[in-house]
Amino acid sequence: MKKYILVLFGFMIISACNKSTNYQTVEIMGPSMEPTYKEGQIVKVETDYYTQHEIKRNDLIYFHMDPKNIKYAKRVVGLPNEKIEVMKDKILINDVQIVLPVAMVDNPNVGEYTIGADQYFVIGDNYSNSLDSRSFGTISKEQILGKIIE
Repeated sequence: MKKYILVLFGFMIISACNKSTNYQTVEIMGPSMEPTYKEGQIVKVETDYYTQHEIKRNDLIYFHMDPKNIKYAKRVVGLPNEKIEVMKDKILINDVQIVLPVAMVDNPNVGEYTIGADQYFVIGDNYSNSLDSRSFGTISKEQILGKIIE
């Protein structure tokens, strides 16, 4: 009995020390994240990542859109209370050019946007073929289902 209690106690300590992480695998739908992810590619989403971490620029996220609950994979480009200018070949945040992991060339979807508090501006890496914040506006933290961790 004593051995059983010690084993159980040890298991409880190990369990308490381990970070509880939940993962989900999802399929990339459409070409909007190319070349980073190809259509049909399976990626892993850490669903509790943002309960312990801040959302950062260039994070790859998986989120849903209301009311149809359509899910998307996109890159976070703009953070709360920032001003964004999407140009033909670059993106400016508060009038400063940001470095993008995928070069922007001849982007037809240009415009200026102001992000509200607790809102995020997301964009697909296939800039000329992506339904993203340039079309549907910003998203809230509550819409984010997790971080894509490849």
